[in-house]
Amino acid sequence: MPTTGEVYTSYVASTAFASGELGTPNQITWELHIKRNDDAAIIADREWSAIIAEGGHVPDINSFYPFPSPIPSGARWEQYARCRSANYRSGPRGILIVSVVWSTLYMYNPDDAAHLALPSSIEYSSRTRSATLYRTAWTVDPPTGSANESAEINGTAITGAFVGKAEQVNQVAIKVRITYDASVTTMDQMYTSNFPIVGKRNSAAFAGFPAYSLVCNGMTLAKQGSGFEFYEGTFDITWDQWYHFDQVATLAEGGLPRQNSTYGPDEVKWKRIDRAALDFNQMFPNGAGGVDADWQALTIRGWWP
Repeated sequence: MPTTGEVYTSYVASTAFASGELGTPNQITWELHIKRNDDAAIIADREWSAIIAEGGHVPDINSFYPFPSPIPSGARWEQYARCRSANYRSGPRGILIVSVVWSTLYMYNPDDAAHLALPSSIEYSSRTRSATLYRTAWTVDPPTGSANESAEINGTAITGAFVGKAEQVNQVAIKVRITYDASVTTMDQMYTSNFPIVGKRNSAAFAGFPAYSLVCNGMTLAKQGSGFEFYEGTFDITWDQWYHFDQVATLAEGGLPRQNSTYGPDEVKWKRIDRAALDFNQMFPNGAGGVDADWQALTIRGWWP
């Protein structure tokens, strides 16, 4: 349907669609033709501003794709596409040809039209950390709950345990990447909502790891290049085999481990830094104060839930 103004008339000459996997921008491209109503040739660089000022011919940057309402059955992402660019050139018979590109990162689950998704991923990297042992064959394990200190661990003192023995403890470095939409939740709102988990333990199971076994080391929010509204949140998390505990010998007044009759540490406990605990699953908000279980499952599984 042509759009006719006082000076110019425009119409969509062709439409092209390009759709890919989640993470690839879905794109619509218009070839828009604009002509003067008096059939005079358009001088592109001199009349572009006048065409824009007349209105209705060229979409505004970041405006939504003009999909009909109600949304047609079978639409997967088109209604979320925004105008990213409008490039013009002179055409035959004095018309102006404008290439308009709309795109979005949104996509519906191909098997569940109710599940709208943005790109997200999770990375796992195994490593170890250094620790000091004062006892082996301990009878008290590192606590798996919220406690930050255990009772005397008992066990067998290590020879020369006055200074302890080096040990390696398994860890997993976890990096979660999630794309958010600033037109839905602004960057400052998302940062304020999720910043509190930094430096905290997980109060609930997360990505298959038990409660209190993880620590969030940091969070980054940064703009993406696939649409001005999109930004990526990156969460750095560490799982620890000993729930971030270490064997700590009770110290004497001189600052060295308190000795028993055989000159070994008199008392050894599991201890860790005192941290508050929060639910890490809050990084997948459902917009109603809860957790989007489908979005969470997609991220952790690496495939549609």
